[in-house]
Amino acid sequence: MKRETLGRAAILAGALAAAPSVWQTVRHITDPTYRAPEVRHGEGHVQYHLAREALITTGAFGAIGSAVSAGADRSPALWRAMACAAGGFVAAMWSGGPTTGVWAPNRKALGVHVASTSALVAGVALLRPRRS
Repeated sequence: MKRETLGRAAILAGALAAAPSVWQTVRHITDPTYRAPEVRHGEGHVQYHLAREALITTGAFGAIGSAVSAGADRSPALWRAMACAAGGFVAAMWSGGPTTGVWAPNRKALGVHVASTSALVAGVALLRPRRS
């Protein structure tokens, strides 16, 4: 099987593996239990950050998808953009560990994080343009 095909499949698998986590974030935007009345910037500030995260994720996957759809002719610059978008998404997913001490809220979430990270990283590596 060609690197391009494997890379595309890995990116798709990573995106699908991340879907439950992304969907959970989107659902929390309107969840009244995610309001924090004690927050200095207003009780909906947490939900604002959730909405921002969902929109940034949409942009990241848009950049990843653009690079994937370029096919084997993707430029090194487009590959770097894809790598940065995937890296940013993955870093944000794991940011809870160093900031709060909680890497994932439960085993299922940890599995989602590991699966999506592994597949996205593998896909980006496989889709790197060959040096000429």
